[in-house]
Amino acid sequence: MPNSITKPTILVVDSDEVTCQYACAALQANDYQTIAAADIAAAIWTASDRDLSLDLILCDMLVDEQSGSVIVDAIQRLPFRQDLPAMFTSQHQVTDVVLKRHAQRGAYHIKKPYDIELLKELVDRSLWMPHLVNSHIEKHHAAQPLPAPHAPFASVQYPSSVNTTSFVN
Repeated sequence: MPNSITKPTILVVDSDEVTCQYACAALQANDYQTIAAADIAAAIWTASDRDLSLDLILCDMLVDEQSGSVIVDAIQRLPFRQDLPAMFTSQHQVTDVVLKRHAQRGAYHIKKPYDIELLKELVDRSLWMPHLVNSHIEKHHAAQPLPAPHAPFASVQYPSSVNTTSFVN
């Protein structure tokens, strides 16, 4: 779920520099902030920064001969990135890995070269998946202090005309 003060920030992971720059430019033109990572180490190092607000990972299915799924799994194992949604890209059709991830966590796939309108639509959908919204609501409520309890009934002062020892059906 996008952070509420700034533009949503997307970590773009792709070892093809031209494709990575193109994705970043397209996303920035559509009011997203982007951070580019050209390899696994850069992606994990970037995501490991607790102070960095990330809203989505856009990851190629093959980065430095490694599966993009492995990169996303490593990032999502960080306790503060567990709910970070991911979207996958590739030059090929949807893989079984992406289909399984979509069924489990709602991950989307977009084929390269990107259709900018489709990219924007899928990014928007990825940022507002119901399980993410619910998770953020639960975290928000958990962080809120509980209201002070009301006075116990025994300490309530009733007018003398109220009979507090019997109940009316």
